[in-house]
Amino acid sequence: MPVIFLVGTFGLFGLIIGSFLNVVILRRGARTVGGRSGCLSCGAPLRWYDLVPVVSWIALRGRCRACGSRISVQYPLVEASTAVLFACIGASDLSIPMQIISLIIIALLILITVYDLRHTIIPDEWSYTFAILAFISASSFAIGSGWTGIFSLIIAGPLCALPLFALWLISRGRWMGLGDAKLALGIGFLLGQGTGLFAVFFAFVIGAVISVCFLLPYSYVRARFGITRLGAGGAGFTMKSEVPFGPFLIASTLLVWLMTIYGMPIPFLNIT
Repeated sequence: MPVIFLVGTFGLFGLIIGSFLNVVILRRGARTVGGRSGCLSCGAPLRWYDLVPVVSWIALRGRCRACGSRISVQYPLVEASTAVLFACIGASDLSIPMQIISLIIIALLILITVYDLRHTIIPDEWSYTFAILAFISASSFAIGSGWTGIFSLIIAGPLCALPLFALWLISRGRWMGLGDAKLALGIGFLLGQGTGLFAVFFAFVIGAVISVCFLLPYSYVRARFGITRLGAGGAGFTMKSEVPFGPFLIASTLLVWLMTIYGMPIPFLNIT
């Protein structure tokens, strides 16, 4: 099968899954995933041609056809991101079983990212499912390395979660949420000890850069695309604003994970 066709197929599948992920994110805890989609403002049911991933949002210029209310940019961003990441897996040399597991992992990480951005909380069931799948994904390589590899895999998760757990414990939850430590458990299983720890600490770098950008005085951008809970008074982003750390962890993890899948060298590490 030609690589371009394969990548396109994975990308198209990612668009469809991304649309479903939006439904899961918005309906979790509110209603069942099943049922017809409708406008969140006026409740008007959406027709099939308003549900085409990315294309419908662009065609409608980000507004409801019935009432004209604004449709969140979350919809096309989740759909497009899922498509791109799925295409990256489709272009890799991973075996079919590993590709399937990888696609599920990516879907879970996207769910966690957007849900954490919206609610500043990471559902335990998603974190633990990610950890289990990450352990399964890495176990085939660990078994090939004998008992040393198996032991290394087993401790990789707790080792990567330990720094974040310590921050949560010392600060009593003010600096770091316990959900971030649970998420790091799966990161350790997925990437291994050294690479996993690098991904965790690199997430702090990403978080610092992005957080500073949010604190810049661009009130229009803050009002239109703000994704964190506002500080006291709701006047915009301040040093007291609550910024979820999970998305930074996941951004770092996906970047490092894709680099390892494609055999690219990891900065500051003797790992390719």
